[in-house]
Amino acid sequence: MKRLSARRIALLGVLLAAASIVFLVESLVPPLLPVAPYVKIGLANCFVLFVIIYFGFWEGVVFLFVKNAVSALWSFSAFVLVFNAAGSFAAFFVMYLLYRLLFPKVSIVAVSVVGAVFSNIARTCLASLLMETPSLYVQLPFVCAFSVLAGILVGVLTVLSVKHLPERLTKFK
Repeated sequence: MKRLSARRIALLGVLLAAASIVFLVESLVPPLLPVAPYVKIGLANCFVLFVIIYFGFWEGVVFLFVKNAVSALWSFSAFVLVFNAAGSFAAFFVMYLLYRLLFPKVSIVAVSVVGAVFSNIARTCLASLLMETPSLYVQLPFVCAFSVLAGILVGVLTVLSVKHLPERLTKFK
């Protein structure tokens, strides 16, 4: 893990605040996929991808722990914590590995799509286990199709933010 300077910690804090606000706003939107109400676009994953690109593995893990804790506190729900943690950690590990091992052969948009698919597969598996309803796996094709669209959106937003941020904001070593 790189030395955490005050500038790195401050940037992580700003990213965490932004991700939390985006999560809060997104949680106000009614379910986009009625058959799977736990599925959402996941715009906060733009910030997770940003952390993967500009920070290391451990900063990303800590970022996710805090992001999930803050999200659960804002929603006053242990279910939110469990479902968000399952989805976000599944997505994070896959996105981190893809980015570190295959980028630039694999684009950031592709990394985002795979992360979104894994996130919603993890959430569907968790829902099926907790509710003891294996029939929830029937909705996986719809959930994965939605995940591809959401992953493309998140990936494009991340690429645009990385591309257009001033260099002075991303050089914080």
